[in-house]
Amino acid sequence: MSLKNKILVTSKQNGQSLQFVKDLFKESNSPFPDSLIDKRLEETKGDITGISIPYKIDTKYYTANVDLWVDEVDQQETAKVYSQKEEVTKAVDCFVFVMKETEHFESIKMWLPFLEQAEPNIRMCINYGSIKEEEAAEMNDWCLSHAFDYVDMNEVKSDVPFDKVGIELALDIIQTNLWEGMVKKKKKKMTEQEEEQDLIREIQELQLYKEEEEEEEDMDLPSQSEISEMQSKLFGSIDEEDGLDKTFQMLQSMREHGKTLSDQERRKMAAQVALSFAAQLGL
Repeated sequence: MSLKNKILVTSKQNGQSLQFVKDLFKESNSPFPDSLIDKRLEETKGDITGISIPYKIDTKYYTANVDLWVDEVDQQETAKVYSQKEEVTKAVDCFVFVMKETEHFESIKMWLPFLEQAEPNIRMCINYGSIKEEEAAEMNDWCLSHAFDYVDMNEVKSDVPFDKVGIELALDIIQTNLWEGMVKKKKKKMTEQEEEQDLIREIQELQLYKEEEEEEEDMDLPSQSEISEMQSKLFGSIDEEDGLDKTFQMLQSMREHGKTLSDQERRKMAAQVALSFAAQLGL
């Protein structure tokens, strides 16, 4: 029985689907199989449709061997054919749509019947193009309503601490999936010194963010009661054996929640987090 561990990467022709795969390999510090791709392109005279690229996901928690299926084809016809292929719908657990032009976005909607059949845990829309702010907002709204993560590859910084953007975000989304066939790593118990150093690194990032935010004239700073409430949420269990894990889990949960907030609300939440860390450490 085949595993549901395939990543389908698709776009219109010359839509940069292969570029996304290369960026993914680079971000995860994995050697890209150039010889495999060059041989395939030579055989097909430059057509990358149907290329299968083995990829090893390696995190501090698990490893998983998956395949990246790359297609740059007629979206409507291919989506229809794939919807009827059980060997595809049962294998794909991550669907990645890559675009670089605004008009390409309409093609993503053709894949909805396939996604209903495949039910992948991950749906991503990757944008390499430069588009207007209002167009990006409309795309993001559509993606949210259809369970897609919208990733702007031109974005270099987020308003929310620990929030990843661009290819770093795309890799993070892929790594947080529970892949079939994954092999869990034995958990290495951190020493008290390692836990402290880990936390200090996070605090330093937050402190830098806090200083940047304080330079903004219109910054809507949280009240003391809001800071205290956030401090209690993040550090209420810090003295327990798994207290640090709970703090990081809470930060991850807030990161996901932040995706649904407006820019102003995200900035305020980020300030609450930064100031609560500062209060906890007496900074």
